[in-house]
Amino acid sequence: MRFQKEECEERIGVRFHNTDLLRQAFTHRSYLNENPASRLGHNERLEFLGDAVLELIVTENLYHRFPEKPEGELTSFRAALVNAKMLADVSTELGLNDFLLLSRGEAKDIGRARQYILANTFEALIGALYLDQGYEVARQFIEKHLMRIEESLDKTYGTILERHESLL
Repeated sequence: MRFQKEECEERIGVRFHNTDLLRQAFTHRSYLNENPASRLGHNERLEFLGDAVLELIVTENLYHRFPEKPEGELTSFRAALVNAKMLADVSTELGLNDFLLLSRGEAKDIGRARQYILANTFEALIGALYLDQGYEVARQFIEKHLMRIEESLDKTYGTILERHESLL
């Protein structure tokens, strides 16, 4: 399977300097089992880094955007934005599924496991963006694709708020 670098960059709206990082962000561990000659590793370390960068950027954004909100509410807002379902949804909107490098077995699964892989790939992509182009580009990407606060909070946090208010 050949990685479609140009199409991927067009979808995400960023041109990578180090295209190995981009490809690695989309490489699932299972792919390497069937393609041991691949010179790049899988995306788990990038996912680890991307998770931390994502948390920081979302936290910073919420801190400045909602100066009147207490810590507990900001934590709930962040949880509504940075969860596997939200990250998988954003990945699906961007069409990242088209670029995943998976084993044949993983490629057949389109259920919950695929959603988890998409969420992890989004985090790996953030890690790759951060390493390739720095904090500012990663921040812009996250704010463009994930920080649709009102929509995201209405979907997740709004439902929680409605349940809480109905109990009062």
